[in-house]
Amino acid sequence: MSTRKTQAGTGGMHAASPGPGGWTDLPRQQMAACTHAACALFRGYEAIRRIQQKAAHQALAHRQAIATRLKEPCPPMELLALQAEMLKYDLNGAAAYWQQLAAASLEMQRELLGSVVTGMQAEADEAAANGQATGPDLSPFSFKVSGAQQASAS
Repeated sequence: MSTRKTQAGTGGMHAASPGPGGWTDLPRQQMAACTHAACALFRGYEAIRRIQQKAAHQALAHRQAIATRLKEPCPPMELLALQAEMLKYDLNGAAAYWQQLAAASLEMQRELLGSVVTGMQAEADEAAANGQATGPDLSPFSFKVSGAQQASAS
């Protein structure tokens, strides 16, 4: 018979010691990641708002110029020319507006994804420093092109 007793509830195994890089730091890491993501979203929303404000200001200036020209009597052909000018301006303005919104949205997504990849890379670096197995290289542009792909790329 053995005189040694196992700890109750642990089955003889030692519990993981909570350290600054262990599981006790998880809530802080989650909060930091969520805060960075929220900041990226708010910067993106500000960029979108600036684009909308600029588009509204330009449309207002153009419509005011047309309204000023319409205060005076004009022949029917000039009215048709004004309508064509407004249509051309609206179509060009709409295309530019949606392109700018798409660019701002892509920038916001890039920033969000960049913060996730940076966090994952930091975790992988910490695991490597502690001697643990690491996953794939998560740094941007870390892919390698094979010889067959190099020939087709050039």
